[in-house]
Amino acid sequence: MTLSGLPFTRHALLRVALLSCLFPVSHVAMAGAADAVYTPTVEQGETEFELRGGYRNFGGAPDEHAFVFDVGYGVNSRWRTEAVLEYAAEGGEQGKLEALEWENVFVLTEPGKYWMDLGLLAEYEHSFGSGPDEIKIGPLLQKEIGPAVANLNFRFTREVGSGSSNDTGLDYRWQVRWRGNEALEWGAQGLGELGTVDHLSQGDWHSAGPAIFGTRRLAGRDKIRYNAAVLAGLGGAAPDAAVRFQVEYEMY
Repeated sequence: MTLSGLPFTRHALLRVALLSCLFPVSHVAMAGAADAVYTPTVEQGETEFELRGGYRNFGGAPDEHAFVFDVGYGVNSRWRTEAVLEYAAEGGEQGKLEALEWENVFVLTEPGKYWMDLGLLAEYEHSFGSGPDEIKIGPLLQKEIGPAVANLNFRFTREVGSGSSNDTGLDYRWQVRWRGNEALEWGAQGLGELGTVDHLSQGDWHSAGPAIFGTRRLAGRDKIRYNAAVLAGLGGAAPDAAVRFQVEYEMY
């Protein structure tokens, strides 16, 4: 995919420069219940401010909670780039900033033209801790089935830098949303890990549960989107229960 000939206006360049000042390197790694389900859709010229968070209960292990702040920009109709900052805590310990991540969503097919819409998610995560950085990449799938919209994400993860592992991990996220009154729509979400590519199903875990979705339109084209879910563990090493939410303010 080439970026030559992109319709970059002076206004767009100023917005991108602003984002670069806010986050010199960019977005965040997954935080369990704070993870998002991504769609292969991009709106050119849209600036997005996002807050998401979650809580996970592991029964015998320390509970976890996390918050993620995200700033993104639709460079054109096929590419959105984002900067993300993650804050997380475990058990009764004091929370701390965990990582910065540069995240990119690419639209690979024209929406609605083929049997399924296809996109690509590509991320680079820089950890503030002692662990290595990570590269994450995977397909974004979307299919409309009558009044429902189904999304499925797969993500391959590989550590890079000092102390990195040679394993490639694989995880997934999905959701189904039934369209109706856009202010409040019902559906379901799920996420999990499938182990490493060489040893699939070893150490895997899965969570799923009901979800709600909504959009509130503001002046002009601006809008607020939200979704939230309550997830239950489906055996294995999954958290016993998890709660997550996501709120986005989209401006033009």
